[in-house]
This record gives sequence, C-alpha cells and structure tokens, in this order.
Amino acid sequence: MKLGDIFLNSRGRSLSDYGYKPDPGGIELTASGKIAFYHYTREDRVEQILSANGGLFAGRPVDVCPNPPEEFTGSFLAEGFLEPLPLWLTSNPYFGDLGIEMVKKYIGNVLLRIEVPYNYKGLFIADYAHVLEGKHLNERGSTPLNLGYDCSTGREVTQAYVNSYVSANQYKNNYTAPVMQAIRKGQGIVIPVEYITLAAEQPLS
Repeated sequence: MKLGDIFLNSRGRSLSDYGYKPDPGGIELTASGKIAFYHYTREDRVEQILSANGGLFAGRPVDVCPNPPEEFTGSFLAEGFLEPLPLWLTSNPYFGDLGIEMVKKYIGNVLLRIEVPYNYKGLFIADYAHVLEGKHLNERGSTPLNLGYDCSTGREVTQAYVNSYVSANQYKNNYTAPVMQAIRKGQGIVIPVEYITLAAEQPLS
C-alpha cells in the first residue's frame, strides 16, 4: 500500500501525522471573535466583488473527485488564505515557491480581507499540498511528498484534497499548505460584500 492511500480512503487526516512539516500559519481571530482570511483576485474583478450586490462567488465545483463526501455533492467553492502571504506560498519545504508562482499566474495580485462570524456556515480548511504534488510533477518534474498518487488525471490528488476538508473552527495548524474553502450548495455568492474589504496590506502589488 502506498502512503497516499491513507489520504485517498479516509477523511481529515494530516500529512503532519506522518512526519511532514506543517505550515506555521493558523486561523486569524479578530478582537470581536470573527474569523479573518484573505482572497487574491484580479484588478478587473475588484469593482464587481465590492459592489452593492457583490461578494465572493463560489463557481468551482467541490464534487469533481471520484468519491465526493455526500455533504459536498452539488456544492461550489471560493478559496482564500489564512494570512496575507502564507509562508508555504513562497518557501514551502517541499514545493519551494510553486504556490506563489501559481497565484501570480492564475489568481491575481489584489488582496481582499474577509471577516466572518466564528461559526459562519460553510468554512473549511483543506491541505493544498495534495494538489501541489500533481502540479509540481507537471511543472518541475518530481513529486516531493512521494505519496504514490497517480497524477496523470488529477483525480487522485483532488480526492485527497477534498478528503482533507475540516471545519475552519476545528483546524489545528497541522496542514502543509492550508487553504480556506468557503462552500455553498449551487453556484452563487458565498461571502457577501458586507464581510469584504480591500486589504490594507498588498504584498503582491
């Protein structure tokens, strides 16, 4: 059995349980007890997001893996980070700066700050390290975690990624590349504009 089978066949398991180094970043709580997280976008999308009826749009399906958990069937997501510029994006012990390279290439350089109530429905944290394993093979020719995934289609790394989802308020700072997931049933606004501001810090501008 390959080590990756553990993450393909069970939920909520952490790479750190098997000796992999976790990212030091954790959940940011405001003085009023809200969860704060961050979302990069492109400059041409900022006005729409911050408009009166705007917000973060959940447009990517969650259930694209072979065996999606039942509660995520028909769900869509928007992603974010726990910090303005997480260490794992630029200096990951396994993937180097591949994360920040992908942010600049595919996501954008304008940073938004989101503050939502502590028990806001549909907030999860997933370990993007599983997906980065496949990305690193495609971009740089190796699989640093050596989990044994079949990366030819992306289905296995996506399955492991979805299996890593844990509720944000239960996260234990134990993921190698933690990503915030805001999830809702069906496509639509998952974080209304009332919870979103332009971040004071703009690390990529």
